[in-house]
Amino acid sequence: MKKIFLISVLVLLVVTGNIFAFFYANHSCDAYNNCLPPPGFKSFTSPTIGQLIIEGAGYFLASHYEMLRFLYKTELSEVNGVNYLELQEILISAIANMENASGTYKNLIQLARETPYDPAVIDKLMKFDYQGFMKKKSLTGDVFLKVQGFLAKGNVTGAYISMKASKDAIIAQLYTIKASLDANVFPDINLIYRVNQAYHDTMLFGQYMADVFNNL
Repeated sequence: MKKIFLISVLVLLVVTGNIFAFFYANHSCDAYNNCLPPPGFKSFTSPTIGQLIIEGAGYFLASHYEMLRFLYKTELSEVNGVNYLELQEILISAIANMENASGTYKNLIQLARETPYDPAVIDKLMKFDYQGFMKKKSLTGDVFLKVQGFLAKGNVTGAYISMKASKDAIIAQLYTIKASLDANVFPDINLIYRVNQAYHDTMLFGQYMADVFNNL
């Protein structure tokens, strides 16, 4: 049963990985006309906004994967006992990938600040029917309203800043959990609940953002 469960999680993550490549803040680079170059086009000497979005999503997904592994091992710990060394290794990987995601978003924000917006796309964002869209798609209200708060003002760069802040908050939560493991103390379950929720909300924020751009 353990192997079946783990295989199911891995399959889900592979599928989700493909989704993330298209849905975690993607298309938002259209606001700057700075997305991926055409296939075979090699004139760009530095990453585009679109490339940085995909890279950041990849690191985020890798961290999320490690957190799911952590939850899996934690769930079975009452039966198998707590392997603190294994949990530490998993958490270290989750932290490293999230720190890479944050670093990528730091570069993304810098590039976005230096790149002019496309006025036509910003105009569409400001006129978009967010409330109707949220109702039609049955989206999670509290997360979508945060997305709306940035996009309805044409503040795409602000949305990126918020996404980086969410990643930094998760990093802080992961280090708190790690401190307990380093002391061979099982972490407060409430800390694990909160970081799991943070991963979920951060994922939805990026997905909703991409969904809006895909429907402009």
